[in-house]
Amino acid sequence: MDKPKSKPLDTSSPRYWRQNAEHSIRDVYDALIEIITNADDRYVILKAKRGRIEIEVERRRKSNPSIIKVRDFADGMTSDDMEEKLARLGNRVSGMENGESVRGNYSRGAKDVAILGKVTFESIARDGQFHRCQITRQGRFRRDPPASNADEHYSKQLKILEGTGTVVTIEVDSARQAVPQHKKLLDHLGKIVALRDIIASPDREVVLYDVNKGRKDVVKAPVIQGKEHLKETFKIPRYPNATAKLIVKRAKKRFEDRKGRFRMGGILVKSKHAIHEATLFAPELENDPHAKWFYGKLTCEYIDDLANESDERYEKDLPPKKSNPSGIIDSGRKEGLHRDHPFVQALFGEALKRLRPLVEEERKQAESNQAKIESGETRKRLRALERAAAKFMSQNLDEDETARDADDTVGGSAFEKSGFSLVPVYTQIVVGQSVQFWLNIKQEAFPEFAVGDSVQISCETDEIRASKRFDTLEAHPNRKGVLRCVWSVKGITATKATALKVRVGSIVAESCVEVLDSEKEKYADVREFKFEKKTYTVRVGQKKGITLYAPFPSVVSQDTPVTVTSSDRAFKLEGSRILKARPELGIALCRLRLTARTPGCKATLTASIPGHDCDCKVSSIQQRGATIKIELKDDDFVNQRYMWKANVLQIGTRHSSLRRYLGSPPSFSGQEQKHFRVLLAEIVAEAVCANLISQNERTRPEEYGENTDWDAYYAEYTRVLTKFLPIAHKTQVDL
Repeated sequence: MDKPKSKPLDTSSPRYWRQNAEHSIRDVYDALIEIITNADDRYVILKAKRGRIEIEVERRRKSNPSIIKVRDFADGMTSDDMEEKLARLGNRVSGMENGESVRGNYSRGAKDVAILGKVTFESIARDGQFHRCQITRQGRFRRDPPASNADEHYSKQLKILEGTGTVVTIEVDSARQAVPQHKKLLDHLGKIVALRDIIASPDREVVLYDVNKGRKDVVKAPVIQGKEHLKETFKIPRYPNATAKLIVKRAKKRFEDRKGRFRMGGILVKSKHAIHEATLFAPELENDPHAKWFYGKLTCEYIDDLANESDERYEKDLPPKKSNPSGIIDSGRKEGLHRDHPFVQALFGEALKRLRPLVEEERKQAESNQAKIESGETRKRLRALERAAAKFMSQNLDEDETARDADDTVGGSAFEKSGFSLVPVYTQIVVGQSVQFWLNIKQEAFPEFAVGDSVQISCETDEIRASKRFDTLEAHPNRKGVLRCVWSVKGITATKATALKVRVGSIVAESCVEVLDSEKEKYADVREFKFEKKTYTVRVGQKKGITLYAPFPSVVSQDTPVTVTSSDRAFKLEGSRILKARPELGIALCRLRLTARTPGCKATLTASIPGHDCDCKVSSIQQRGATIKIELKDDDFVNQRYMWKANVLQIGTRHSSLRRYLGSPPSFSGQEQKHFRVLLAEIVAEAVCANLISQNERTRPEEYGENTDWDAYYAEYTRVLTKFLPIAHKTQVDL
C-alpha cells in the first residue's frame, strides 16, 4: 500500500487573500497604519535618528482613483527584498523573529493594503539601483526588472534626492473608499492608538501633504494634560521571566471616547515597540464614568517573546505549551491581544488590581463632591424620583416578543396605545402542531371588564382550529391591573393566509396565521449564510437566543465550525459554535446565547465559515425594573442639560438653565425653591422619556423603521412624557 502523501495547504487563492485582507484593511486609516509602521520598523532596525515619513494625498473624484503616497528615507528594498517580503504571505521576515523591537509579525499588512486599490512599491536601494513591484486589487504580485544606476530621473520621481528610500503608492478606488479631508486626516492620524508612540517620538517626523491645495502639516500627537497617579513594575504570576511596567495618569478632563483606534483615554498596551490596543482591562470599567479619567501605558516586552515562541513551535511541529497555547496577538490587528490567552489574563489581572483602587478613589471623591451639592432634602426627593422613573420605564419598555416568558406578554407600544394586545400578531404553524396565543387587557383602559367576562375565539377558515371557542378573562399572574386569556391554535391544513379573531365586548383583535405543510417550509427563505435577524436586542441580566442559518447542502454539507466575533467586548456569546446539518429541513443551524454586562452598548456580530461571512447588529438595554440613579453633577455638558452613563442620569448643574435657579456654592440654596424642583422634574422626565423611546426603537425596529418620520417619534415621545410628567412633579413639589 502506498504511503499517504502530505503537503502544505495551498493558500495561494486570491479569493482567500481577499477575505483576509477585507477583514484587516477596512479603510485608508488601516492602510496608513500598516505602511507607516513598516517604515518605522525599518528605521528602528537601522537605529536611525530623526527618521522622516511623508504622506502625500491627492484626492480625485468620480471614477479616478485618489492617490496616497507614503515615503521614507530608510535603506530601501531591492527586488529580491520585495520578492521575499511582499510576494508571500505569513513569512517571518519583519525582524521580530530575530529579537528586533518592531511591530511587524504576520507579513500581511503591506499586502492587504491592496484591497483598497493597486499598490506600487518603488525603492532606491543600497545597491544604487531602482526597484519596483506592484500588488493588484486581485492579490497578484508583479515585479519589474531593476533599473541600473538609480539616476536623477528616479530620484526626482520619488522625491528621494539623496541616499536611499521607499515610496508606497496606493491607488484608492474612489467608488469604494472615501479619502478623508486634510484637516480630519491630520487630526485622526495623531490620535491613532497604533501610531501614538511613532507620532510622539523625537526620532520621527511624520508630515502630511495635501497635493490638491499645496499645503503640508507635521502630524502631532494630542497633548493630554494630567497628573501621574501610579508608576510600578511588577511580575506576572506563573510567568517567572515576565515583568511589566504600568504608568497610570489622571487627565484634567474626563475622556468621553469609547474603545477604538482613535481612543485617547485608556491604558496603551505595548510590547517591545508595538502598541496593540488601549483598554481599561475590564468591560465594566469601559462604561464606568469614574474610570474614564485615566490614561497611561502598560509595557511588557514578554508579549513579543511569547509570540515568537508560538511561531517557532508551530514551524517545528511541536505542541504548544500550556502557558502559551495559541497566538497572543490578533493577526488582523483589530482586537489587540487575545483575551482568552492565559498570559493576557494574568497580565491584565495584575494591571486591574492596580487600576481599580484608583477608580474607586475617584468614585468616592465624586460622591463626596456630589454630597456637597445635594442637601438631605434634595437627596430624599431624588430617591423618590429615582423609584418613580424606574417603575415607569419598567412598565413602558417594549419587549422583544421572542424573549418573553410564556406568562409575560404584556408591554409594548401597541399595548400602551390601545389598552390591549393579541400576541402573536403573526405566526407560522406546521400542520399538526400548535401555537399558544395571549389576549391581554389593561383594566385602566377598559374598566367595564372584569375577571370571568366571556371571550369569543373564532377561526376564519377550517385550516386552523382553536383549542377553545369561548373562554373567560383571568387576572394576570404577574401584572397588576391586567386581565388575560390564554389558548392554543392548531394547524389543520396548509394555507398561505388565514386569521384568528377574538372578541371581548368592544374589543376586536385579529392575528394572521400561515399554515405550513412541513417544518422545512419555515426555512424556504434561507438562501445564504445568515443570522436569523438583522438586529438583536439583549437585556442586561438575560440571555438572548441568536441563530445562524446556512442552506444545506449548497453552502454547508456537513457539521461545520463557525467563528463568531463581536466588535465590542461588552457582549459575550455562549454555546457550541457548530453549524449542525439538518438535511430534513434543508438547512444547517447554530444556536447561541448572547449576554451583555452593561446597557447602552452597540456592536456588530460577524460570523464566518469557509467562503462565507455574515453579520448583524446587537445592542444592550437595561434590566427590566433596574434601578436608576439621579445625580446633580457640578459639571457643564455644553449643549445638554443631562447625560446618561449606563443607568445613571447626571444633571449638569453648571448649565445656564439650572445655574440661575440652583444658587451659588457652597450652600446651593436654590435647590430648596419650588421653581428649581419643578425644573428638575421636567429635565428628568425629558431624559427618562427620551431614553425610553430610544430603547424601544432598538427593541422593536420594525415599529420604528426607516419610514418613521420625526413627527411620529415626537408624537410617541409626547405621549409617554404626558404620562410621566405628573408623576415626576409629584415627587418634587407638594401641592
